[in-house]
Amino acid sequence: MEITNFEEAVKNITKIILTSPQKMIREEDLQNLSKNFDFEQIMSTVYLNLKKIGFEFIKSNFLDQKFYVLTSEGKDDSITPSQYGTLALILALSKEVDENIKISDLKEIFKEIWADDVEFLIENDYLRKIEDLDVIKITPLGKAIMKNIIQDINLKNLLNAFKGKEST
Repeated sequence: MEITNFEEAVKNITKIILTSPQKMIREEDLQNLSKNFDFEQIMSTVYLNLKKIGFEFIKSNFLDQKFYVLTSEGKDDSITPSQYGTLALILALSKEVDENIKISDLKEIFKEIWADDVEFLIENDYLRKIEDLDVIKITPLGKAIMKNIIQDINLKNLLNAFKGKEST
């Protein structure tokens, strides 16, 4: 199917984004879909179309590639509060301690909830194991779902919040 006009290209890309089960697409793939049209202009129009129907389209980097992630307001109901908390802690650790968190370290830190929370986050592509490096990284999808939950994630603030809960 040859795309011959700008509106068709925008419509095609928007449809692919909305119907993709992962809600995440590589920038390189979007550039290929844009054909000979101005990529920035296409993406701007796609972004505005998605915003009109209640979605956001966030650009993120992961493993030296750029991705776009489709998100909506509010939280994802398939994720439990415990899983959100686990993801928040892992995000804070990766930001403030080391971007490349060793799998063995995370298994030790989260041993009580590894099978339920961390494995769920890995299986649903919020976290990704990089086996050859023995690390876990937060995917663009994982970062995107946290955007509405915790605006400025900070390890010290998270630890203080948990500390406050223990003393009550």
